Amino acid sequence: MYKTILVPVDLAEEGFCDEVVRHALEVLAPKGKLILLTVVAGYQMPLVGSYFPPGTFDKAIKEVHQQLKAFVEQKLPIDPEDCTLEVKEGKPADLILSEAKRLKADLIVMASHKRSRLERSVLGSVATKVVGRSTTPVLVIKG
Repeated sequence: MYKTILVPVDLAEEGFCDEVVRHALEVLAPKGKLILLTVVAGYQMPLVGSYFPPGTFDKAIKEVHQQLKAFVEQKLPIDPEDCTLEVKEGKPADLILSEAKRLKADLIVMASHKRSRLERSVLGSVATKVVGRSTTPVLVIKG
């Protein structure tokens, strides 16, 4: 059983992370800490940020946080108050790794998208990058 589990949640794909969180709950120690992390695209980058009016980024973060809370309320057998909801901005693999370290996670549980070999070799995969660079154990659930 793991005391602190980090679960990256991709809200863009319906049903993609439901099973992943259920797996995490199965290996979470009693009184353990479940942390759900959603990564938002790079609004803060100067080139991207210049296209949006002031306050757009903060509004987007709040909206995604509400979506993450709704995901927990609607799809999971837990109360949103029983887990930590994190919304961060940046590159997914880098943020997952840095948050795992910052939060002292014992395990990262994440989904792996179904992609062809060509897509994986050209585009890479967040799960592949996390597994390859993580010092924290990673459980990958096939999507």
